[in-house]
Amino acid sequence: MRDTTPEDLLFSSWAAQTYEQKKDAVNFLENSFDPYERAIGTLIKKYAGCEQNA
Repeated sequence: MRDTTPEDLLFSSWAAQTYEQKKDAVNFLENSFDPYERAIGTLIKKYAGCEQNA
């Protein structure tokens, strides 16, 4: 069984880590024509602290 910490449960922590490791993929999602992919990319950047207008 894996121990989890409160930090593991935060979406903002996951978003920051994902954006740091997979910037190109997140940028691809944000620039996608699919509205769901665009929303996911935008939310990741917003919660990672990378988007000023969100």
